[in-house]
Amino acid sequence: MSAILRLGDPRLRAIARPVDLAAPEFPEAVARLHRALADFRAEHGFGRAIAAPQLGIDLRLVAMNLGDGPRTLVNPEIVRHSDETFTLWDDCMCFPELLVRVRRWTSISIKSLDEEGRLHLRERLPRNESELLQHELDHLDGVLAVDRADGPDAIVTRVDHDREPGRYATMVDR
Repeated sequence: MSAILRLGDPRLRAIARPVDLAAPEFPEAVARLHRALADFRAEHGFGRAIAAPQLGIDLRLVAMNLGDGPRTLVNPEIVRHSDETFTLWDDCMCFPELLVRVRRWTSISIKSLDEEGRLHLRERLPRNESELLQHELDHLDGVLAVDRADGPDAIVTRVDHDREPGRYATMVDR
């Protein structure tokens, strides 16, 4: 299992380099990302995506699986976002014992390459996928959910949240 970096590791704060598809390390980086995502899901029962910096890989790569099979986003970037925002309890593989209340755009559009270098434009993504990709793209820029904590009492333990889900549900829009 590839070790996922933990909150406090300075490598999580680095801005990732653009991917060169011809670079010899590219295929192994993609394989490591997808293995780490699958392993984390098997161990914890959640995890929809992972960004390369979470494994200490200094590349602009995201691996995701939303139930429709693995997908790789190479050099992804947000090209449009809604004006509307919402709050939610966000979690992260780098600190799975915490939840952080963050504010995200309701919808985004992104462009990225796939592993073969084909350009993909995914427009007006639904809220669930939009918030996920905002989280993962933040990782590519060295930004963590704890940096986006929204308001007082915005960081809670998963144990406390799970003990009183109704109480915490009233503290977010979603």
